[in-house]
Amino acid sequence: MIITAYQLPALKEQNMISTNDLQDIIRMLAHAPLLYDDGQHIQVQDYLEGLEIGLTHDIRRAAIELYELGVKACRKFTDVLAYEQLQDVLGLQAELWQEGVLALQDWMNWLKEIGEGRRTLPEYDFASILGELPEGYMIHDFHDELQVRLEQDASNAWANEERSRLYTAIGVQEAG
Repeated sequence: MIITAYQLPALKEQNMISTNDLQDIIRMLAHAPLLYDDGQHIQVQDYLEGLEIGLTHDIRRAAIELYELGVKACRKFTDVLAYEQLQDVLGLQAELWQEGVLALQDWMNWLKEIGEGRRTLPEYDFASILGELPEGYMIHDFHDELQVRLEQDASNAWANEERSRLYTAIGVQEAG
């Protein structure tokens, strides 16, 4: 896998962007797609307009680079249900980034691969895996279920394996 050096992670590594500013930029990556029923109309400007912070020139360029990846990823999903799944995954990724599980560089690589059609969203038949579930059960819910099971029993082989498989599918690079 080719790893591209993106501007935003580089700015963070060089302490040229505050944690709060980075969090606001990431929050918009996960939330702006929720304003649309499908990914065909979202624009970089939609992300930028939702920010609560002003951006310096370098940070603005870096944010635009991130949001361009987000737009390209969204464009791949014309089907409403698939787009909802992307929104769900983006929300989970934002949470995992916040927790330090998903590196921004890896997340951006994942977005690039989704946008280029070289990667797909994870697919699950939750009913066959877990039985009867509430309507609208999605990947984020599945992750939460796995976390609960692992909190109850950290050695739960099935939950560990499924979480590892899910993490790989959404761009998390296992520490190694």
